[in-house]
Amino acid sequence: MHAYHSPERSAFHLKPVKYAGSNRQKLTDYVVQIATNSLLPVDVIVKELVQWPARNASLDATRRPFASGQHLALANAHGETARYWVDRLNDLTGRTDLEALTLLPFASVLRDPFGLVGRARRWCPVCLQDDLLADADFYERLIWSIRLVEWCPIHDVPLTSVCPNCQYRHCAEACRRSISGCCAHCHQWLGMELFRYRRFLGRGSRNCERERWIASEFASMLDLPDASLHKISQENLVLMLESGIDRLAGGNAKRFASICDKSASSVSEWRGGIVIPSIQTVFDMCEKFRIHLADWLCAHSNAWPDGLARRKHAVDYAPRRTAYLERDWLSIEKKLRTMANSDGCRLSWKQTAKMLDIDPSQLHAKFPEFARKISAKARELRARGSADRSEARRTMLLRHLKQIVRRMITSGINPTRRRVEAELTKLGVEYRWADYPLIAQARHEVDRAA
Repeated sequence: MHAYHSPERSAFHLKPVKYAGSNRQKLTDYVVQIATNSLLPVDVIVKELVQWPARNASLDATRRPFASGQHLALANAHGETARYWVDRLNDLTGRTDLEALTLLPFASVLRDPFGLVGRARRWCPVCLQDDLLADADFYERLIWSIRLVEWCPIHDVPLTSVCPNCQYRHCAEACRRSISGCCAHCHQWLGMELFRYRRFLGRGSRNCERERWIASEFASMLDLPDASLHKISQENLVLMLESGIDRLAGGNAKRFASICDKSASSVSEWRGGIVIPSIQTVFDMCEKFRIHLADWLCAHSNAWPDGLARRKHAVDYAPRRTAYLERDWLSIEKKLRTMANSDGCRLSWKQTAKMLDIDPSQLHAKFPEFARKISAKARELRARGSADRSEARRTMLLRHLKQIVRRMITSGINPTRRRVEAELTKLGVEYRWADYPLIAQARHEVDRAA
């Protein structure tokens, strides 16, 4: 067994092949590039210098990044692993811009419950061949790691993970002896001319318009300039959603949810900033209303269509008598302005209209700006109250857990999840599966206090 030692140096002074635009290099390929230029195996760079992953180094599993079950592609994503790798590699290379080789710039607005990056290594053979023919540095792109991207937006061909020479399928993002653009099994070149690749595919035409569109939308997202990246935030996404509700449904969130084929509760959570829509949901809405992903992320409210046709009632509609009553609109406007500017206003728009004895739709049509402000304040108060209740419950539950864990440890009993849950049931404390991480936190705090 050889012992590899990196010579003393201030940094690996290596510039990424491309760190901007849709053709930017991915971080894992940059690590492969460092290993190649330093004449070190990739696994040495990963294990000894980057120290995959960012967890307890005493556990054996954390020292085996290329073992079955490890997800090396997470280094290209937007979570803790990517953040850790970027910080470590910035220190090693003396750079500050390696975040651009991951999806971290979009972390606040991208959510995918199935994982934003795939486990397999994929590539476009034509892109690699173009690099070779142009006598340029060949490298692997970040967009190839995105799970939903199955098509090359440049050459209009599907991405592949199968070597054309030995038919080896690359199920992992990187291996111990990875080389950019070469097969991990036979080490042959993976590039191919366009006509040869299409002949190699040997498949009939299929309906792939959505795959093409998704690939082009992700490419446009990665092409966003730095000035536009500063506009990307969860708050701007909420503003984008609000403008869609106003423009398409006249401020009616339930109708907007019906138009989007989504549940009203989901729309409510998006508006309250509790969660952000998943990337699949965003694509569904972008496709339905013909909005570009970049416009959605940058909150360009004028990207929404002008409006949809009003629904026709199946039966004759008799308007409420209140619509024809003469009212003192100046006095009503004064009351609404006071409520909109007051920090103590807790009424929803429906409750406000009921207090004034006016139909909510009629009042909204008359004062849309006040409707937006009062509704937003009510949502903010509800969200704040919900967050306070959740935090109070979490504090109470953690206190009970620490008492139970401390008592079990003192008695020589291993505080497993089921035993702790049984003790909570005896105390009459409600316990959900989402609370399971609190057991580990309670155990950690008890051990630290001891």
